[in-house]
Amino acid sequence: MIHFHENGINIIQRSLLGKTKGIICTPYYTERGLKLLDPFFDAAEEVEFWTRFNPLDWRAGVADMAALNRRVKSVMSRHKAFDIRVSDDLHAKIYSFSESKVIIGSANLTWPAMTTNIELICELTEGDAAGFIRFLPKLRKRLTPVPAEVFSAYVDVAGDVISKPYDGPVEEDEQMNAAIELAEDGLRDALVQTSPKTSSILPFEIEDFFEYCKGEGTSVSREIMKQVKGKYNLQGHVKHCYYGAVRFFCEFPKYIYEIAATPSDSLCDFTSIGEQWRDFLRSHADEIDGPRKFYFHTLRIYLPLNLGGTCIGGGGASPTLKRVLPIVARMLREQEKKHG
Repeated sequence: MIHFHENGINIIQRSLLGKTKGIICTPYYTERGLKLLDPFFDAAEEVEFWTRFNPLDWRAGVADMAALNRRVKSVMSRHKAFDIRVSDDLHAKIYSFSESKVIIGSANLTWPAMTTNIELICELTEGDAAGFIRFLPKLRKRLTPVPAEVFSAYVDVAGDVISKPYDGPVEEDEQMNAAIELAEDGLRDALVQTSPKTSSILPFEIEDFFEYCKGEGTSVSREIMKQVKGKYNLQGHVKHCYYGAVRFFCEFPKYIYEIAATPSDSLCDFTSIGEQWRDFLRSHADEIDGPRKFYFHTLRIYLPLNLGGTCIGGGGASPTLKRVLPIVARMLREQEKKHG
């Protein structure tokens, strides 16, 4: 059977009473929201927590990784299992503490979502719950496991930096950029699956790109070189935007001449390629290029939703990407002219 509710606090708290196993699926969560489930965490023997993993979510206040880490440590201190699975494309909300009842709907694990927001909560029981439980493995396969110890170690190391207020431009937040790089370095094996599609040979390496920028000498290319040599740890922004752009044009060469026609002192406006670019990033989200240390997952973390990324509350690499794309297009156009 299916029962509908306007808010989830009462039905979820009733569902978890006396339960020791459960799946909690929520992209966003807060300390106050997690506290609603503390009776479950305090008694839990097996926890599956499905969520996003993006340090910028923490900075934006839509996720409280430190609060989650306290629950992780509490459960593991009792030598019980805490299974974390992640995807920055996650949007589902699921609360399941038994095979006879599942709660789904629109509510994240935050206090407003569970109390005052206009949400839809669906309580599945009996055969409907059993059917949904059988469906869960399909969703689980699309999530990437992150060892709880790895998650906890990262939060311990990066927590102070991520939680520290920053008043300047997002792109120039050197400590946050370093925290993102640390997350990717520490979690890459868990977060990103290697794909054979990344074995294609790129026409230029990033050193060639730097030389081209120096030779071009436009205000846009000079700004790129400032980022590479500057103090804001933006080398990662430039590298991932560059290799992402090259891969895009290799797949969609029809856009090279159009983007290359962007005035040399202007940024790419994405009017004609926006949808194609977003689809391109999503389709390659789990790929890496090991030799070049290029990771689509990292690029998406740097970019906002409107550019195919997963960043909430800004997008540190947006200006960099808009500078890099026309320059890469001009490089490829010149190469094509040289080789006929």
